[in-house]
Amino acid sequence: MITTLNSASRTFQVVTSVGNQVFCNLDQLNEVVKELGTHPGYFTINHFWNNKAKKVSKKYLKELFEANQLTQEFNY
Repeated sequence: MITTLNSASRTFQVVTSVGNQVFCNLDQLNEVVKELGTHPGYFTINHFWNNKAKKVSKKYLKELFEANQLTQEFNY
């Protein structure tokens, strides 16, 4: 899988329970989660703020998708 990061957009890190990880932007998040074959509750999504990874909550993720007029196609 090849992802292209946009530096003007927020960067996310998807980490699976077996240690696979992918960096992507919000518009690629649905595709990344599907491609990794994740199951709800067995992966984490982090975003970076002040050069530190912070875990994204379900509520915050839903708000991000709504604010950018995107639909979340996976269960977190």
